[in-house]
Amino acid sequence: MMHKPLMARKTADGRLQTLHDHLHETGLLAEGFETWYSDTARLVGEIHDLGKASQSFQRYLLLGEGKRGEIPHAKQGAFEISELNAGDGCFGELTQDMTEAIVASHHGDLPDFLDAEGQYSFTDEISDECKENPKYSWAEIKKNLSELQIPVQRDFERSERDGQELVKSISGYASGSSFDFAMGLYVKYMYSRLVDADRFDAMCFEKGIKPINDCVSWDVYIDHFEKYIMRFTSRSLINDMRTRISEECLKASGKPTGIYKLSVPTGGGKTLASLRFALHHAKNTGKQHIIYVSPYLTITEQTTATFREALGISVNSDSLLEHYSSVSISDDDDQRENRRLAAQRWANPFVVTTMVQFLESAMASRGTKLRKFHNMANSVIIFDEVQSLPLNMVNLFNEVVSFLSRVLGSTIVLCTATQPLIDTTRRKNLALSEEPDLIQVSEQDIAQSRRTEIIVSSEDKTVDQFADEVYKRAKEGGNCLAIVNLKSEARAVFRRLQQLNANEKFKLIHLSTSMCGAHRKYQIEYARTLLDSGEPVICVSTQLIEAGVDISFKRVVRAMAGLDSILQAAGRCNRSGESPVPQPVYVFSIRDERGLDHLPDIKDGKRITQELVYDYPAEDLQSGFMIHEFYKRYFAKKDQGSYMDYVLPDAGKGTTVYDLLSKNEAGRGSYRNRTGNEYGRAFAQAFRTAGSKFKVIDQQAKSVVVEYGQASYYLAQLQDDDFKVKLDALRHLQEYTVSLFPYEYDELSRQEALSQVDEDFDIFLLNSDFYSADYGVVLKPQGLPLEFLSI
Repeated sequence: MMHKPLMARKTADGRLQTLHDHLHETGLLAEGFETWYSDTARLVGEIHDLGKASQSFQRYLLLGEGKRGEIPHAKQGAFEISELNAGDGCFGELTQDMTEAIVASHHGDLPDFLDAEGQYSFTDEISDECKENPKYSWAEIKKNLSELQIPVQRDFERSERDGQELVKSISGYASGSSFDFAMGLYVKYMYSRLVDADRFDAMCFEKGIKPINDCVSWDVYIDHFEKYIMRFTSRSLINDMRTRISEECLKASGKPTGIYKLSVPTGGGKTLASLRFALHHAKNTGKQHIIYVSPYLTITEQTTATFREALGISVNSDSLLEHYSSVSISDDDDQRENRRLAAQRWANPFVVTTMVQFLESAMASRGTKLRKFHNMANSVIIFDEVQSLPLNMVNLFNEVVSFLSRVLGSTIVLCTATQPLIDTTRRKNLALSEEPDLIQVSEQDIAQSRRTEIIVSSEDKTVDQFADEVYKRAKEGGNCLAIVNLKSEARAVFRRLQQLNANEKFKLIHLSTSMCGAHRKYQIEYARTLLDSGEPVICVSTQLIEAGVDISFKRVVRAMAGLDSILQAAGRCNRSGESPVPQPVYVFSIRDERGLDHLPDIKDGKRITQELVYDYPAEDLQSGFMIHEFYKRYFAKKDQGSYMDYVLPDAGKGTTVYDLLSKNEAGRGSYRNRTGNEYGRAFAQAFRTAGSKFKVIDQQAKSVVVEYGQASYYLAQLQDDDFKVKLDALRHLQEYTVSLFPYEYDELSRQEALSQVDEDFDIFLLNSDFYSADYGVVLKPQGLPLEFLSI
C-alpha cells in the first residue's frame, strides 16, 4: 500500500522530507537564483524527481528494499514534459527538447542530443516504448501526480515565453553556428540551476537549515579597498602612472554591462586597477560575484594574497573562494565539506580561479562541474593575461564569454599588456561592447612605463654561446634572467653557466616544468630572496616564469620567440622601475631548435617575430604597431581551417568540439547517411562527447609523483583506511607531481624508475635517483651524464 504522503528523502536520524516539499522548494530555489528565465528554472525544479512517486521508490526509501540508485526516478519528469500540449510553434518543441534532457539527466551529465556518429539520439529515450518499461512505473506515477500539486501545463506555457525571450536575446548578437552554440550554453545554464537547486535543497534538509540566498553588499569591500590603495600615494613616476590608471578604471565603472578590454602596460598596477573597476561596477550594476581568472597557479596565488589584503578578507572567511589545485584545506571535516561545496557552486562574492577551471567548467557535461555555471551569471569576470589563452580554444572561449555577457548579464574584462586580436577571428564571435577599451592609456603613461629596451641580435647562437651572453650580461648588471623555449635548452644553458661560474660568483637557479609545482615555487621564492638582498644571481627558465610572476632582474636575455613572449620576458626586467633608465633585454635566436616541431605555437610565434624584425628593422618591438602586426600575422596563420575550434584528432576527420557544441554537422551527416532522413529536432549538441573529449591540458602527458618536500608524508597517507584522508593526500600530492611526455614516461619505465604506489588512484612514484635538485626529472640516474630532453 502506497505511503501517504509521498516522500523524497530520509535522513540518518529518521527525518522525512515529503516529495511535494522537495519539488516545490527546488523549483523556488531554481527560480530565485537569477531574475531571468525563472519560469523555466521553476518548471524543471518542480518535476525533476517525479519518478519518486512510485511504490517501488517509496518502499526503497522507507523500508530499505533494493539498492541505492537501482530505481530510476529522473526520466519520468521528462516523460511528463513529452506528453504536454506544446502548441504549434517552434518554441514549444524547443522547450520540450531542452527540459526533457535537463530533467532526465540531472543525476549524471547532459546527454548527446545526437552523437557524432549519428547512431544515438536522446529523444529516442523518451519514446512510448520506454514509458512502458516496468522499471519506470510511469502509469502508476501518473496516477499519483495530483498529490504533488504541480501546474505543469501552466508552467510549461510560461517557459515557452522564456524561449521566445531567449531566442530574441541570442539573435541580437549571434547567427549560424554561433546561435546554436549559444542555445547549447543555455541548456547548460538551466541544467546548472536545476542541479544546484536540487542538491542545495537536499543539503539544507539534511542539515536542518533553511536555504538563504544572500545578496552581497559591496560597500564594505569598497570602503576597505579605497583606504588600502591610499598607501600607494608616495610620489614616483611609476606610482603616478598606477594612480592615473586606477582612477581611469574607477571612472569606467559607470559603463553598462558588456565585454571590455583593459590594456595596461606591464607594471601598471593592472590587478588592483581591475579590482577597483570590478568593485564599483558590481555595485553600480547589481552584480553578485567578482570572478578573477588567471592563466597560471603562480599568478593565482599572488592574486589571492593581494585580494585578501586589499579587501580585508581573512584566510578563514568564506567571502573569497580559492578554486585551484594547490589551495590548502583545513583538516576540520566541516570546513573541508564547506569548501568542497563552495568549489562546486561558486556562490561566494569573490572567486579566484584558473583558466583551466573556467574552461573545463563551461565545456563540461557533468552536473558536478556544471553546477557552478549559473553563478557565472550577473558577475564581473576578469581574465588576467588573456593572451595566454590556448589558441585552439579561442572560439570556444569567445562563445562562452559572449553568452555570459549578452544573455546572462555578466561584465567581462579582458586584461593584458598586449591585447591579442581574439575578436578578429574568422568567426568574429566575440561580442565586444561598442566602445570596448575600458580606459585609454596616455602616451605619457606608455612612455613612462617603458622600463626596458629590447635589443635583437641578427646573429644565431649555439646554446653555449647563448649561455656565454647570459653570463656576460649578468656580470654587467649584477644579476640576469635567461629564458629559453625548450627544457633541453634550459638544462644545457645551466650546465654551461656552471662551468663559467666555477668561482661561484653567482648563485645559479634553474626552473622548468620538469620540476614539481612545490619545487618551482621554492626556486622562485629563493630567487626573490636573493634579488631582494642584492645577491648576484642568474636564473635560467623556460617560459613558465613569463606571465605575471612578480620578480625583477637588472638584465634579461631571451631566446627568440613570439613577440608576446618577448614582451612578457621584458616584464621581468626593471619591473618596478628600480632604474630610472630603461634596462636592456637581449634577444638571440638559438640554432637548431628541432624540438620546436613539437611546439607549433612557439615555432610560429618565433618565425613571425623574425619576419617583423626583418621587415621593420628600425621599429621598436614594444610599439603598438609591432604588437598589432604580430597578432595580425599570428592569428591569420592559426585562423585557417578549424584550428581555433579545438580539433579532436581521434574523433573523425575535422571533428571539433565547437561543432559538437553547436550544429553538430558531423552527427547530422552520419544520421542522414544511416537513416536517409534529416535529423529534425531542435537540439543536436553532443554535450557528453564534447565534455569527455575537452581538456585544457594535454592528456597525452602522464603524471608521476616525485620525492620532494612533503611528498613522502602524503604518500604514506594514501595507505590510510579513511577515504577522506586518502582524498586529502591525493589533493596535496598534486604539488609534488610532474607531467611527463609519453617518450619520457616510456624511457623511465624501461629503466624501472617508476613504481605504482596506489592502485585505486593509479599513482606512480619516480625513483629519487631520477629527480635532481637542479633539474627536476632526469632520464639518467644521478651521478651519470644527463640525457637532455628533446622537448
